[in-house]
Amino acid sequence: MARMISFGTPVNDAERWAFSLLADELPEDYILLTNVEIPTKSGQAMEVDALVIGEWGVYVVDVKGYIGRLDAGLHAWSLDGREVDNSLAKANYVARVLAGNVKHKIPVGVYAPWCQGMVFVTGRKGEEIELEKQQGSLSIYTPKQIVKALTEEWGLTAPKKHQVTDTQKELVLETIGQVAIVEKRNNQIQDFTKLRCLFIQSGLEVWQAEYNPGEWTAPWLLKVLIPTQFVDSEQSEAHEIQLRSEFQRLQSLSGCCGVPYCAPLIQDGEQLVLPIRMPRGVPLNVLDAEQMTTYQLLEVLRRSVTGLQQIHRRGFTVGGWTSNCIFISDMGDVEFIDIKDNVTTSEDIKAYAEGFLEIAEKTNQPRIYQWYREAVVGSTTDLDALRSDLSALIDHGVCDAVPEKIEVTAGAIIDHHFKLEQFIAAKETSQFWRATHLQGQYQCGVSIYSKVEANWPTLSSIYRTLAKVYHPNIEKVLAFGQLPQSEKLFIARAWEYGESIDEVKNIRLGQPLMWFKQLLTGLQYMHQMDIYHGAICPKNIICNENKAILVNFGIGLDIAASHYACQYADPTLWEVEGEAERDLYGLVASFIDAMAPESLKGDLCQAGIINALEAFDREWFGEALYDVCHKVLNFDLSVHAGMNYLEMFDLADTDTI
Repeated sequence: MARMISFGTPVNDAERWAFSLLADELPEDYILLTNVEIPTKSGQAMEVDALVIGEWGVYVVDVKGYIGRLDAGLHAWSLDGREVDNSLAKANYVARVLAGNVKHKIPVGVYAPWCQGMVFVTGRKGEEIELEKQQGSLSIYTPKQIVKALTEEWGLTAPKKHQVTDTQKELVLETIGQVAIVEKRNNQIQDFTKLRCLFIQSGLEVWQAEYNPGEWTAPWLLKVLIPTQFVDSEQSEAHEIQLRSEFQRLQSLSGCCGVPYCAPLIQDGEQLVLPIRMPRGVPLNVLDAEQMTTYQLLEVLRRSVTGLQQIHRRGFTVGGWTSNCIFISDMGDVEFIDIKDNVTTSEDIKAYAEGFLEIAEKTNQPRIYQWYREAVVGSTTDLDALRSDLSALIDHGVCDAVPEKIEVTAGAIIDHHFKLEQFIAAKETSQFWRATHLQGQYQCGVSIYSKVEANWPTLSSIYRTLAKVYHPNIEKVLAFGQLPQSEKLFIARAWEYGESIDEVKNIRLGQPLMWFKQLLTGLQYMHQMDIYHGAICPKNIICNENKAILVNFGIGLDIAASHYACQYADPTLWEVEGEAERDLYGLVASFIDAMAPESLKGDLCQAGIINALEAFDREWFGEALYDVCHKVLNFDLSVHAGMNYLEMFDLADTDTI
């Protein structure tokens, strides 16, 4: 992109388009002066459309927006058969005047640069133009050749070709006069000084700028809209609306992490300018993540998700997720400089995950990169869970060492989140603890299980699913995983006050039916999503004054197989029954086991449970409910998809729940 200095306003669309093309396509060491005046000896000045100071010469360029077929000769020109002015003759004359002025400026021993005229025939923005030159050496060019003619040696008409030195370039600028003043005027917008053009197209420009109100400076970006350079007023108005909308978004998001600060819009009659503080750091696409530590990568992810959360909470989305629009500083700060608010929240999270997945994988932390992988395919949108995991890993400093084996005792920290506080109970293969969530500072329950490694794949699938669903009568799973250097696994769940149903001391009238209905609705909800408990027994039903909660999905499968097969159910029938039928059997049998006197249950085999049921008064129990429970215990009831469990047990119309 050439250094462009505008001395005046383009007089037509052809000039505007030509200057934009030349500024974009010419090399950085070229100087492009537009609408500049060349002084003559008489004191008058001749205006030049463009003056290009290049590698091989100084070119006086006359811009013509001719459309059609141009026949150009040495003396006469015609456009589609109509005579038109010979613009090359005029450009060559001005070039000779400029060359003479430069010669008077140069000191002894310094050669003047070669000056020549050139015509740039634009057509309609590069199209609809056909050029026929009677002599091939004439310096008349269409958009297809103009840049090469200005940058390559063959475009020069000098008998001897020499490259233009920096000293010669300065002499030409001195001859024009006040170039520095004009450039400063062009590059000054209030207290902002334009330094480098990053983008230019039609009437849109993006500049790297400097804010210099006094003795200090700060880097900024300027988004500049020049209405007169658009094709029509409608296009100009549409871009103005977009720029004003961007300003309103940035103002509404002021104070959010990840959102750059913007100054008020500047409108001086000729242009509309949105100043945005230059983001710190480097774009994501050039970030050298290989040189960053695990903790630096985790901090980048934490700050990125924090910013995204805050933007979403104010009702906006980022939308602009190209990697060169995301900046990361040395301190790990993340800024989004293209906040479009043009997608849904879920689409925004998916795009975010795609952009940061590579960084997540470089952390080598399974919990982190698994979240990003799931988000990429749309399986999760839980930013809170991700941020909590990132904070836990950073705050506890465990990423650069092999995790130590955890001794399950008071004060132990499980999964960097859960601190064991109070031992509650233990069985042969399990322990239950009251714990504190370190980041959230709330109570939760943590169960530790051993000898379940054979069922790990099934359990992992169950608990990953349970962590994403909610039902008030199903345990709320907070986390699930395996203890380091151990075959034990843990489940962290929301803290629920209560006792297992077989240990409840005082049961009020109506409570068992209320608990039973609640668990039926929860069980139906789980079965609809193909989640089965597989081990329902009294110890896995926690009851309190107001509700019952089903816990330990899939845990204790060995207990279910032995306990139920040997006592509650016929082993042969248990093996062939479906998973839904087993769960319903376990639910009914558990309630009868907990509610019936010991004298009625016998040895708790299938016959014993049925005998206990039959000892109840059918009318007190309810005829329909009694019959369905009897069928469930005999495995005479088949469950199919879409079945309503409350209606099946004739409990849909009862008020207790």
